[in-house]
Amino acid sequence: MRTELAQPVKEAVPTRTRELTSGNVPRQMLSLAIPSSAEIFIHSIVRLLDTYWMGRVGSMAIPVVAMGTTLRLVLISPMMGLSMGGMAVVARYVGARDQEMADNAVMQCLLLIMLFTVPITIIGYQGFSLFLRWMGATGEVMEGALAYLRTLFLGLFFLECLPTMSGIIRGAGRPEYTLRINVLNVVVLGISLPILALGWGPAPALGVRGAALGSLLGAMAGCSAVFYVLLTGHAGVRLRLRHLRPDLRMMWRILRISIPNSMERFSPNLGAAGFMALVSALGPQVLTAYSIFHQLWGFFQAITMGAGNAAATMMGQNLGAGKPERSQHAAYVGATGAAALSLFLYSLVALAATPIVGLFDSDPAVIALTAVALGFAVPSVTGRGWGQVLGRALGGAGDAVSPMLASIVALWAVQIPACWLLSRHIGPSGIWISIILGDLTHAVAVTARFRQGRWKLRSI
Repeated sequence: MRTELAQPVKEAVPTRTRELTSGNVPRQMLSLAIPSSAEIFIHSIVRLLDTYWMGRVGSMAIPVVAMGTTLRLVLISPMMGLSMGGMAVVARYVGARDQEMADNAVMQCLLLIMLFTVPITIIGYQGFSLFLRWMGATGEVMEGALAYLRTLFLGLFFLECLPTMSGIIRGAGRPEYTLRINVLNVVVLGISLPILALGWGPAPALGVRGAALGSLLGAMAGCSAVFYVLLTGHAGVRLRLRHLRPDLRMMWRILRISIPNSMERFSPNLGAAGFMALVSALGPQVLTAYSIFHQLWGFFQAITMGAGNAAATMMGQNLGAGKPERSQHAAYVGATGAAALSLFLYSLVALAATPIVGLFDSDPAVIALTAVALGFAVPSVTGRGWGQVLGRALGGAGDAVSPMLASIVALWAVQIPACWLLSRHIGPSGIWISIILGDLTHAVAVTARFRQGRWKLRSI
């Protein structure tokens, strides 16, 4: 006869989990943000290398991959919030030193990834052509983007499992493990991409299909490392077979944070697709310039995202330990650092725009257009850095709705209308100006919400 305990035994979180609820806040923020930013920088370097190699595949390969990647981000938006949801829940239980619940949250997040992947893959294969037409793809761009996406979606589970489970490991306070995992991912991707795309050695030249296959091989290698870390418990949380049965209550805790965060991601992802449609109407040179600008812009987002991940982890663990003022201090430290450093680095890139852009495309018109875009980016990065970190901090506290609403308002009430109006009257410069207006609007809205302090009273 089976007996059950009336109350579950709360198992203390093991000592390998990092203590973040006491000590020097700026130092701890750096210890979390540096490996997280380095991890994202590594991915960004690979995307830049991807752009570099695609420039050698053919004149339209860069916008083909950019358009395919943009559509992929739109389609996977429903599951992008799982990283934040899993991170916030795991961080809260780690802060409360409840090992059993933290481990259960890890497995339930993995089950949710499996649950989301299948329908998204089916929808993608059925709708690729239609969605690409909406984005303005025709001829060579349409054909190439279809080939890229159909190859990429063969391994969608691995592509989405890697960032989501990496977020959970960061939530446990161990971003150095995700750095190592993603170094492996990037090394495999970086080696395989030019071999498969350009046909080095005995390999056939697969073009954009080769770029997609390289991404899949890198993600599979990274996922193997993720499962090793989580099965052995090296990050302080682990996958346990006893949690394999779906726990609807725990899934809802994760989804309650994930859903608004996914909607927040869906909004800019859909907006990026809309931008792509507006840019496509301005001609192939503007489309190529926008694609290169987008990759360079994303490269330096590593600073903001790393600081945001650090703030989310600090918020979750310190709120779990009943220390809201310490959480607030961490969020402001991260936001200030991200804003200042982003402004400095973007200014350097803008000053050296011409030689940098020339690495990716030799067309003088493309170089000139991209250089102008990078110049316009400088005024907006302070607002973007500040607002994104505070938004991630709110998500780490369990309030994913507020940054979602701020993002939606900034994008759809300000940025998209401004882009449509200004690009019609002043051309490409209108696109860059609209980005500035959207970023500043988002920063003001998120700051106002954060200062209200209602996140201090939220429970998960």
